[in-house]
Amino acid sequence: MISVLTLLGALAAGASLAAGSSSPNPAGGPVTLRLGWSESPLNLNPFVGYSNSYEIWMLNYDTLVAVGADGLPSKETGLAEDWELSADEKTWTFKIRPGVKWQDGEPLTARDVAFTFNAIIDNDMSLAVYLKDVERAVAVDDTTLKVYCTAPKANMLLTQVYIYILPEHIWGKLSPDAMGNTFRNPVPIVGSGPFQTVEFKKDEYVKLVRNPTYWGKQPTVDEVIFQYYTNADTMVQDLKSGAVDGAQVIPAQQFKQLESEPGIEPIPYPLYNWEYIDVNCYDSPDSLGNPVLRDPRFRVAMAWAIDREKCAALAWGGYATAGYGIFPRDGWPASADPYYQPDAADAIGFDLEKAKQLLDEAGYRDANGDGVREDKNGEPIKLRLWARDISPESQVQGKLIAGWLKDIGLDIDYSVVDEGALGDDIWNYKGDVYAPDYDLALWDFMGYIDPGDSAACFTTDQIENYNEMCWSNAEYDRLTVEQYREMDTAARMELLKQAQGVMYAEQPMIVIDYPSVLQAVDTSRWEGWQPYTGGSVWNNFLDRQSYIELKPKLAGVESDGGSSSAMWVIGGIVVVVGAAFLVWLARRGRGRAVEE
Repeated sequence: MISVLTLLGALAAGASLAAGSSSPNPAGGPVTLRLGWSESPLNLNPFVGYSNSYEIWMLNYDTLVAVGADGLPSKETGLAEDWELSADEKTWTFKIRPGVKWQDGEPLTARDVAFTFNAIIDNDMSLAVYLKDVERAVAVDDTTLKVYCTAPKANMLLTQVYIYILPEHIWGKLSPDAMGNTFRNPVPIVGSGPFQTVEFKKDEYVKLVRNPTYWGKQPTVDEVIFQYYTNADTMVQDLKSGAVDGAQVIPAQQFKQLESEPGIEPIPYPLYNWEYIDVNCYDSPDSLGNPVLRDPRFRVAMAWAIDREKCAALAWGGYATAGYGIFPRDGWPASADPYYQPDAADAIGFDLEKAKQLLDEAGYRDANGDGVREDKNGEPIKLRLWARDISPESQVQGKLIAGWLKDIGLDIDYSVVDEGALGDDIWNYKGDVYAPDYDLALWDFMGYIDPGDSAACFTTDQIENYNEMCWSNAEYDRLTVEQYREMDTAARMELLKQAQGVMYAEQPMIVIDYPSVLQAVDTSRWEGWQPYTGGSVWNNFLDRQSYIELKPKLAGVESDGGSSSAMWVIGGIVVVVGAAFLVWLARRGRGRAVEE
């Protein structure tokens, strides 16, 4: 019979081979959390990177203001321990926590916060949208920051979750071009958060270690390793075997299989996201989209031909709800809920005969009886409908929608296209002239924790940027500006609902459904998991507080923020000498190597 020590030694060697240089050292006994994701960060510079990079920055850096579990600004989790607003609602004063240090030992003060804000404003960095109406930030002293605005800024606190405070003694040495373009932010990344990024191998893994000088509560976890997967099924199998402790953005089919898996908790939860048909509304001779799409009556008729309930059920396996406006029904704090519900008389349902009637009334008839309607010039209406190659859900919905639109007399050229190529066509240029070259595209939008920031993406001044529909409406623009100035939350939500009503009446984006974010975690060996509540541009994995509160459930492990001599973590498998070892032994047959 093989001895326990021999088996543990073999396991350690195997883990090292499986995880390469990111493998934890079992001799030191670190508590390691290993998480699987299907998209690798491209760049760790907060002014350049996107997608899963946000997860890394959230752990490595602090923000001036963070949010609590209720999704509202908290004075417990950010650098600002208190704040107040002037009587004219244009000057904010923040008290910065004393004694905070950067991970290289330098003190963090209000001057670092002012530097970060002013660098973004002065150089019009990519994050400048979050500091709209901010004129200047001034450090009065080490712990006092004043932020001067040109107008009341209702989203000041919530929008801070996207601005990571950077150390002036490092970033202040960079030119604006390097800061906003070429600086790669090499590891080890110097921040002030609970973890520090120490290794990054693109398309392989990212490794973070616990920051022993973090100003807040020390995490129990010593190391966090994000493992990149090219295959979702492999990632899910590794979760089942214990090779990873959590998996992110799981396809609905694999997710459903996890519902009966012992020791695994699949978590569907709403974020601020929605799926929609992106309609090219650009009213310009340079647009390469079909001109009929500029007519709101035509777009509304198409909206009546979409069975949203069926799309949600078939594409997302039931993990989505039918959508109509740009803000999902669920996931908002009760005091700041922007969900828009149209009046019964204005509500758009699924009715193919109604869609045909509306097209007839708008002058788009099938005059020659060939089954395809003609535009105002007598030309048959042919529309390109594109789904994304990386989204099977997009493709399911695309097939359904193409069929319904054909049923109401439109010639639909449906195809699945590369997502990058789709983006190139949406933001297409002829020389220096913007010329969007698409008709209908199935797209998704990951919204913001502050709903006003999502609404502002679709104003006229965002054409060629976030407003890929190229839709322009003066009343929508006015309401969106006004909601930023309204400091009363309830009144602000009403303005946002009015703005949604204006958009809903014209259907520049035909919202289809609100899919849940699907992730799953191992609850047999860990406790303290929390879904993400901090607002997202992309699919974040966990709330930052979850990383801090998460701890092993196995007996003999002390949750004191340090390493435990009673537990070894080897390639994502927790091994405890004693009775817990028998639990591991029983599960070992389910194992699968972590994908490189």
